[in-house]
Amino acid sequence: MIDPETRSARLSITLDSGPPFRFGALVISGLKKYPEEIVRNLATFAPGEPYAAEKLDVFVRRLNGTGYFASTQVAIETDPVHADSAPVTVRLIEAPNKKISTGLGFSTDTLYRAQLTYGDVNVNGNGLRFDADLRAEAKIQSVVVRFTLPPQVPAYTDSFPMSVQRTDIEGLRTKDLMLGWRRQSADPRDQTAYSTAFYYSRQMPTGAEPTQAHALYFEIGRTWRSVDDLLAPTTGSVFNVQLGAGPPGASTRVFGRGIAQFAWWLPIDRTTQLELRAEGGAVLVDSRHDVPSPLLFRTGGDTTVRGYAFDSLGPREGNATVGGRYYALASAEITHWLAPAWGLATFVDAGNAADEPRGLKPVYGYGVGVRVRTPIGPFRIDIAYGQETKQVRLHLSIGLTF
Repeated sequence: MIDPETRSARLSITLDSGPPFRFGALVISGLKKYPEEIVRNLATFAPGEPYAAEKLDVFVRRLNGTGYFASTQVAIETDPVHADSAPVTVRLIEAPNKKISTGLGFSTDTLYRAQLTYGDVNVNGNGLRFDADLRAEAKIQSVVVRFTLPPQVPAYTDSFPMSVQRTDIEGLRTKDLMLGWRRQSADPRDQTAYSTAFYYSRQMPTGAEPTQAHALYFEIGRTWRSVDDLLAPTTGSVFNVQLGAGPPGASTRVFGRGIAQFAWWLPIDRTTQLELRAEGGAVLVDSRHDVPSPLLFRTGGDTTVRGYAFDSLGPREGNATVGGRYYALASAEITHWLAPAWGLATFVDAGNAADEPRGLKPVYGYGVGVRVRTPIGPFRIDIAYGQETKQVRLHLSIGLTF
């Protein structure tokens, strides 16, 4: 109501959100090669649960992540008549079984890259996936082969990776072999992973004697994600812990290993956020020479301590930086979004890797950067100064580190 005499207006608004919705049964169409159980096993909800848009989004990401489908559309029935048990329609277009791709790229960590991948998402006619990845980078060359079973109830996936890798980083050359099994649960907000792998590693540091080690390694890991957005958080936290061991007889020497990682996002105002990160790890063994190189720690680079070269921080042996038994790092970063799609950041990183806890003297890197929001997480362009080396480095990275 508008009153011209008093030059005032009264506005009355009535909101009717309608009844609360609950998920009903899945209605699946478009399947020819795969059984419906594959789709049902990826569902992030059960009939009768309260509706949540994020559960549908995660369901779509799971379906797309299998490689089985070229197109995925998921929608809930919006008619209030069905609010107590709203059917969820899943429309699928199956993808071709086989795919070959090639690519060229550049990373500020490992420099130039050429890549060839081959995948078959239905090797045996029942959804067994096969992936092969051949990668040649300036510092790392690798071949990775993986078989992945169809998702199972209760919402987990088994995979069997095999890899051969050669590296030449900071004076340390390595040749590594890995054969393993991994089981990972599907819920990204509370995710558990079990793995068993056999490692064989040969380490050849410049100016020192080569060593070799092997291990049958068992590990359990768990990740809790309490964030507003799984790919680009602005508030909340993520905590990851991994515990593993190499048993006697099957390993060069008995050892234990643990890693803990924590990240926290704090909004300062509507356009500014603070990100804090801390992590550390330890390998409990008398000598690092008895542990395969991939299970030891080096740090420095795009996603750890900016301002330093990739894996350049760690114990010295001869003229090489080698993996240590301990590492720790921390980071603080403030991002101010100047527009919905991009912003500016300033940060401080600190960390190191060492062979003894008392050797974990932190080195510092700090700088500024640009942030760009993308569908797979923030893209970062950073200029960082390494206080220890007194050098300025460019760093490029995308997505979350864990």
